[in-house]
Amino acid sequence: MEGLLIIATFALSYVDIQLPEPQPYPSVACTLDELERLRSAYSTIGPGHEVLMKQLQQAELALKHDVEFPPEGGQHNQWYQCDQCQIALETVDDTHHHCPKCGQVYSGYPYDNVIYSQKHYRLTRDMEVCAWAFAITGETKYARRVRDILVGYAQRYMSYPYHSANMGKKTDQPSSSGGHVFEQTLNEAGWMLPVCTAYDLTRISEVFSKSDHRSIREDFLWKVYENIIKHRAGKSNWQTYHNSAFMLIGGVLNEVKLIHQAIEDKDNGFYYQMETSVLPGGMWYENSWGYHFYTLGAVQQITETARRLEINLYSVPQVKEMYTVALDYQMVDGTLPRFGDATTIRIPGRIYESAYHQWKDPLFLSVLPKQPTWDSILYGHTEEPETVRQAIKSKSILKSGAGHAILQIDGEKGRSSVVLTFGPFGGFHGHFDKLSFVYFGLGRELGYDPGRALSQAYRLPVHSNWYRATTSHNTVLVDRSSQTGVEGTSELFVVSPELSATVAHTDKAYEGIMHQRLLILRPGFLVVTDVLTATDGKDHTFDWMYHNLGNKIQSDSAQQSAEPPNGQGFEYLEDVRRGTTDESIRATVTLNEDRVEITINAEAGSEVLVGSGVGESVLDRVPLIFVTRQGQNARFAAVIEPVSGNKPSDVADVAILDHKNGGYLIRIRLRDGKDEVYSYDPKGIARNVEGIETCSKLLCLKQESTGQYRILAEYDQDR
Repeated sequence: MEGLLIIATFALSYVDIQLPEPQPYPSVACTLDELERLRSAYSTIGPGHEVLMKQLQQAELALKHDVEFPPEGGQHNQWYQCDQCQIALETVDDTHHHCPKCGQVYSGYPYDNVIYSQKHYRLTRDMEVCAWAFAITGETKYARRVRDILVGYAQRYMSYPYHSANMGKKTDQPSSSGGHVFEQTLNEAGWMLPVCTAYDLTRISEVFSKSDHRSIREDFLWKVYENIIKHRAGKSNWQTYHNSAFMLIGGVLNEVKLIHQAIEDKDNGFYYQMETSVLPGGMWYENSWGYHFYTLGAVQQITETARRLEINLYSVPQVKEMYTVALDYQMVDGTLPRFGDATTIRIPGRIYESAYHQWKDPLFLSVLPKQPTWDSILYGHTEEPETVRQAIKSKSILKSGAGHAILQIDGEKGRSSVVLTFGPFGGFHGHFDKLSFVYFGLGRELGYDPGRALSQAYRLPVHSNWYRATTSHNTVLVDRSSQTGVEGTSELFVVSPELSATVAHTDKAYEGIMHQRLLILRPGFLVVTDVLTATDGKDHTFDWMYHNLGNKIQSDSAQQSAEPPNGQGFEYLEDVRRGTTDESIRATVTLNEDRVEITINAEAGSEVLVGSGVGESVLDRVPLIFVTRQGQNARFAAVIEPVSGNKPSDVADVAILDHKNGGYLIRIRLRDGKDEVYSYDPKGIARNVEGIETCSKLLCLKQESTGQYRILAEYDQDR
């Protein structure tokens, strides 16, 4: 076959990999023991039976659907947008798609083809549920439906026009990453899981003729393989899905050369991806939870397919690390912080069933559903979830590999968390957000990172000029343009019973600018300090930016309605009010019954802007405050304080002062007249802070009713 000739060009070592002989049934969908567990649950009364019955009910519904193939392949959801309004379209019918804002109706390519993708996926879902129904019950009617869909795709795959995601018009030159049923080798690779599962579970049925088997294998599965292999993606989530497809196709066709290629290809294979694409500690290099778990799905497919083929890939240390890394990032509402191209996400417990089955780690058990699921039955997991989640939630930890400092603390207002990002740039799915942070308190998300649009608007200006741009993040914008994609450096990380703190800096995000940020998380508030220095000797514009979920924002320092100033992404600001002040700045974000109070240090000529920016879409608005300062240097000290109900704020004012010999001091004046003082000197020069002699890099003090200060935390990295 042509596919075999392609594989023979690779210089791979085939020493350790052999496929079971004769080929077992099933091969890749599950093991026979796993299938027997499903069959047993189906035949036994109890919660497991109810889970299996729901699956069979889906198969019965699938049999009622007509087997109707779209006239051609599907297109990427990024095209399902109104170009003018930059929001997702709504489907009127298969050939009419309207904008909910301006009302314009779109028809034809590529809009109709987005609907074709949905139809292809529905056919695939019907095929997969029927395949499982056949494997569990042995009823031929289910296998016949699988056969009809598989043979139908075999007849159509190569006749569907080749196309790719970049093609807004059919006349555009397609890229090498395209496909026939779907617009990307990525999608066609991911599609192979349900396709190969369905064929694997039904291939023993007599409904398949010899001609059917030949057509499915040679005209469909081999052709999909040949389409995928032409696009060598290297370090990427794409290639990980490619490798998963090679494992699945190789397993179901009993072709060991595809398995070797999936695992051992020195520039693309599984070993290469684990070594090159996984950061120390387990985070996928794109530094986005959406793409971490998306890629982990492919890693799971590879490792589980290998296990079922009697190949152990779980010994690769990065595999377990990819599962464990997220457990430290859970915020108070159970979500994970949005960085890079991510939407709101929780740890997807389902993919942890295989991890728990492999390692029996109680931390994995803690994120699994409490009730029986298809996967828990498949893997034979009967243990009750252990109550270890609370111990995970309150831990502060520095993730050096991924470049995140996670600060968490408990107090009267509940648990609060902040995550600072300073790590490696995430490439295509990374954002220009060095030293940005997210903040959680009052049981919810407060300080906001937008991730990406829910509608996946990658091709639209709002993605590059807002979602990826520095403007949408909680950091400092220089000269109204986005950062360069770089990595920052951690300077300090300290945890004490009363606070957690971190310092990081970057001198590469903007040429000629050193930016250092200190975060101190107290039980009642967050302190954010920024020191920016122009090493190029030029004046610059520095915008301190903070976005907080809520209903609206107001500030006495910014009351004049105005148009947004010029700057990258500023065109997406609405409800803008501006002002100039020499005094301390206060702003309030309302959150239904609660609120967030923001206090920023005084500096002459500070420009203040409040308004709203883009959230999940351009129609979703998030309150924001920008404070602008000019010159060769800029300093900002801010306190962000969540307040419940009508309770008074604890923070009265904040100031930043220089030490004589270097470093700086943050003084927070509380409503009760007492102070909290935080002294930071990266060189650790000896100094006197409120009567306390110290040479520590960070010294945090709280004033008592006696007027004396006690130490909240002290840190010297060199001690």
